[in-house]
Amino acid sequence: MADFRVRVSTGKAFGAGTWDKVSVSIVGTQEESPPLPLDNLGKEFTAGAEEDFQVTLPKDVGQVLLLRVHKAPPALPLLGPLAPDAWFCRWFQLTPPRGGPLLFPCYQWLEGAGSLVLQEGTAKVSRADHHPLLQQQRQEELQARQEMYQWKAYNPGWPHCLDKRTVKDLDLNIKYSTAKNANFYLQAGSAFAEMKIKGLLDRKGLWRSLNEMKRIFNFRKTPAAEHAFEHWQEDAFFASQFLNGLNPVLIRRCHYLPKNFPVTDAMVASVLGPGTSLQAELEKGSLFLVDHGILSGIHTNVINGKPQFSAAPMTLLYQSPGCGPLLPLAIQLSQSPGPHSPIFLPTDDEWDWLLAKTWVRNAEFSFHEALTHLLHSHLLPEAFTLATLRQLPHCHPLFKSTGIGIEGFSELIQRNMKQLNYSLLCLPEDIRTRGVEDIPGYYYRDDGMQIWGIPSSLETREALVQYVTMVIFNCSAKHAAVSAGQFDACAWMPNLPPSMQLPPPTSKGLATREGFIATLPPVNATCDVILALWLLSKEPGDRRPLGTYPDEHFTEEAPRRSIAAFQSHLAQISGAIQERNRGLVLPYTYLDPPLIENSVSI
Repeated sequence: MADFRVRVSTGKAFGAGTWDKVSVSIVGTQEESPPLPLDNLGKEFTAGAEEDFQVTLPKDVGQVLLLRVHKAPPALPLLGPLAPDAWFCRWFQLTPPRGGPLLFPCYQWLEGAGSLVLQEGTAKVSRADHHPLLQQQRQEELQARQEMYQWKAYNPGWPHCLDKRTVKDLDLNIKYSTAKNANFYLQAGSAFAEMKIKGLLDRKGLWRSLNEMKRIFNFRKTPAAEHAFEHWQEDAFFASQFLNGLNPVLIRRCHYLPKNFPVTDAMVASVLGPGTSLQAELEKGSLFLVDHGILSGIHTNVINGKPQFSAAPMTLLYQSPGCGPLLPLAIQLSQSPGPHSPIFLPTDDEWDWLLAKTWVRNAEFSFHEALTHLLHSHLLPEAFTLATLRQLPHCHPLFKSTGIGIEGFSELIQRNMKQLNYSLLCLPEDIRTRGVEDIPGYYYRDDGMQIWGIPSSLETREALVQYVTMVIFNCSAKHAAVSAGQFDACAWMPNLPPSMQLPPPTSKGLATREGFIATLPPVNATCDVILALWLLSKEPGDRRPLGTYPDEHFTEEAPRRSIAAFQSHLAQISGAIQERNRGLVLPYTYLDPPLIENSVSI
């Protein structure tokens, strides 16, 4: 006979407690105990409770290896067993008659009746499981995970994803919390009602004027959105958005002009100034290119019964000497030069040049939403997450360190998947490949490189460290950089139009204010997109900023010290970012660590 003390911690979230009966079996090197009820007088396992139980083993089981948790609904006289409910267990602590306490992290929802096997919390790879029972348990857990989390192809050419039909089919452990889900729908409902009251959601016609658009601009304004409204027509602001806007991943240094972008010295002399030339600036490395060629010939949508249009522009930019701003030099709205694809310049008529820049911004919207955001920051992280769930047991160290129209989106994703490579997902290599290491005022690069800096001093594990860093960065900081500013960029719709109702111009001198407005999306489509991007930019509660780990999976001192060091480093980065931002007209806040979620969360 041996007496053990069992301490149990229940989560604090809404609905975390249970009325079900819980028992444990202690699995040792010699044998497994029968189920031992955890039963005190009164109600057990209420939300937020930590409770102690005394259990007596009829026989010595030897050295403790595993803890098997059983959960079943209570039986009431005459009524029989109640329907089982869910329980969120944080951890079990087992104190044997001799020796120190053993912690068994859980941090899972247990739905219905059934059993769950937990290992003691020391992180271990498979070769460290010396006992056959531990090896068997690891294999059984992986098999169960692979049955629960199965792959499917959502669309041809897309990354594979979880094989579930609807959100309702998801396991509780990978769903939004009840509080977060409720908050999300409350926010959506209030925003929808506001738009409905203004009579904008049902209007299918054109905007009457730019002034009328201000009616929707007053919807939940932010300082960054107001800055966009005030400066959207300026060349310097247009160019700056390639560095610190919604899609800061496409600009690259230009060492030679593409053959299908025949810009001449005469075209750009007014911006470059005297005493220089295109070739001289190319050799100096002061010219940059943004190429939306992947949009060429893409399938377009139909809105309100009217076909929409798309362009595949190329934009040449110039970094002026010293601390001067980045400026646009030339824009071509197709990949095929010729008399019907003119090169637009800052010296052109005001509306010609503004319309050309707006077509580029529309291309930015399509590229960003389909590729930078949906593919790189949601679909690929889902694949990483699903692989983790299927291949790493709960005790594995990596598990502990760890969310155009549809045809056009699908086509873009298929094209980009063929081009996608590992280097593009690794920020330092991506920055080097695009040749933008030294372009000034590139805060996405500066802040991102600081956050990327997870040490990789273990030479034999360098590739693994880089891969895990890539996954963590893309699921946290990269997603924040390309998601949190969506509403800021689109609240003033002409700055980032989601669709265009007229085809790209094929000649100069014809653009007018009225034609510009007629090209922009209709009222209801504008409101639909702004509503959606407001919701996607706003975290619906239950936040877990980068570096915070409420689920305490780590029991050893070494990883706890690493976590503390990481948190201290993030605090230093945050202080430096906030100090820099105090001197900026438009602060860059998207990569300030307290504002970055630990993972894709919306």
